[in-house]
Amino acid sequence: MTRQAEAWSERDLDRRFELGEPHDELTQLGATLDGLLDRIAASLRHERRFSAEVSHELRTPLAGLIAEAELALRRERSAPEYRTALEVILASAQQVSRIVHTLVAAARHEAEATHGTADAYSVVATTIDGVEALAQERHVHVVAEPPRQSLRLGIDADLAERVLHPVVENACRYGRSTVTVTVERRGGRVTFAVEDDGPGLAPGEREEIFAPGARGEAGRTSHGAGLGLALARRLARAAAGDVAAEQNGSGARFVVSLPAA
Repeated sequence: MTRQAEAWSERDLDRRFELGEPHDELTQLGATLDGLLDRIAASLRHERRFSAEVSHELRTPLAGLIAEAELALRRERSAPEYRTALEVILASAQQVSRIVHTLVAAARHEAEATHGTADAYSVVATTIDGVEALAQERHVHVVAEPPRQSLRLGIDADLAERVLHPVVENACRYGRSTVTVTVERRGGRVTFAVEDDGPGLAPGEREEIFAPGARGEAGRTSHGAGLGLALARRLARAAAGDVAAEQNGSGARFVVSLPAA
């Protein structure tokens, strides 16, 4: 049986002994080996999905990086032109770095049996610090409304910040003057509502904007790979949460939900 299980683990992970409920030493061994094969198959599926996601998510920013470098090398340019090209290349490289870190974080979270905890409002404060430069550049004021009582997340702070940061960053890019972040508990989840006073979302865009590379009507002329919201949702769902766009009277409203401790 052990030799057969070893052979299946190398060539056919769909095979099982299926000896029924364990009632003696032989059937107990069969059940143990079936469980081992299940875990190997799950791990392999996880690795294949991770590899496919890395390939898919990196394609757009890498293509932009290569195109910009080729364009810069095509002819002699002035120093300011080279600087502009290098700035675009740096931005693309940073996007690649964020994608890799996000996908690795998602894969690690899915593989871990236990998860940490974090204070929800501390995650908001750290996220706002991280978008401060962009907010100042865009002349946008980011306001955080603290909850009435301390709220604990059922995931660690770093993972929560990686989910929330792209959503707040997106609001800073499109808000005209103000972005508001509120946090509250809804049942077994902690929700972060991110609202801006920008142009909002056109009808039918509330799901479309979460597709990798997609942007809403207001962002058609923006630079970047358009992966921030897609990655935020991917990571949130890996942590048993979600990111959704909701109807708002004016501007856009995004709700990030993550498990509560």
